[in-house]
Amino acid sequence: MDKTFKKVFIANGLAAHIMRIKRYKTTVSYCIRYRRCGYSICVSASTIEKVKAKFLEATRPENIENYKKKHIKSPNNTVRSVATEWLKTKEKNIDPRTLRDYRMNCNLRIFPKIGDLRISRVRTSDITEIIDAEKGRVTETLFTIFKGIMLYAMANGDITYNPMLAVKFKKAARTNRRALSPQEEQTFFERIDLPEFEHYKPFFLLQYYFGLRPWELTDFHFENDFIVVLNAKHEHNGEKVYKKIPVPAQLKARLDLSQPIEYNHKTDVLNRVFKRLMNDNTVTQYFLRHSFSTICQQYVRPDIVKIWMGDSPESLVGRVYTHFPDDFMRRQMDSVKFFA
Repeated sequence: MDKTFKKVFIANGLAAHIMRIKRYKTTVSYCIRYRRCGYSICVSASTIEKVKAKFLEATRPENIENYKKKHIKSPNNTVRSVATEWLKTKEKNIDPRTLRDYRMNCNLRIFPKIGDLRISRVRTSDITEIIDAEKGRVTETLFTIFKGIMLYAMANGDITYNPMLAVKFKKAARTNRRALSPQEEQTFFERIDLPEFEHYKPFFLLQYYFGLRPWELTDFHFENDFIVVLNAKHEHNGEKVYKKIPVPAQLKARLDLSQPIEYNHKTDVLNRVFKRLMNDNTVTQYFLRHSFSTICQQYVRPDIVKIWMGDSPESLVGRVYTHFPDDFMRRQMDSVKFFA
């Protein structure tokens, strides 16, 4: 548009710009604009008298507030709201225990500090301050949570720069676990039958004879001389994956498998009980899983042990095309010689 005319027009105490705009060869219109102090007023008309009248009307005390700019704060771009959306998308993709852990860390460690901060204003220093305030594997969990939140925010256009790019992942120190020694195995079987451990005996025996992770005890059953148990580390197309392990003869002599076994304990509780059983505060129930793996590898091919442990073989052949028959697996387990 050809703007050939421009000067200041003062009305109701406001100094506004008045412009004459040539639209066609013989047509001219006038426009008055005022954009200051939080107001945005723009009126136009075919004559200068009409446009001045419109501006006077718009700037009257009873009308001018209609032109005040409204700053709408979106509720969908704070750290809390974006994190909540991200957690909801994870409900069907990760283990419920992991999701519960993520939510707990958000509520206790993230939201109290930056939950109400706009996601676009989060700095790398804000994130590192929260992560560095913690110790152990909590730091790894917080790194994973922040990484997921920021990637989700970028995918939805809430941020244009990912502050996690400048945060270095630090692997937390871990205590190396091992198999039980022969002396410890002897202690284990001498004390497992004591009355004070009767309630926990089935769970520890299942871990020793099948190498189960503690949370795999929440979903298992016996079927045709096999235990069918949830593989806690794998899923297929969002569906649970189960593994089959032959029942060792030694277990049948120690535990009545016809009786229901209901697992309703927390891992830290079982760890405390296991330390008491072993009279040793340096051991954990995970030593039983390591013992199973160590014993089996003395008698069975490593790829078979990986299947029983719930670890997929690295090769495509092992992961997709190998399906051992039950009778073969049965013979493999029969060759294993446990401590007792």
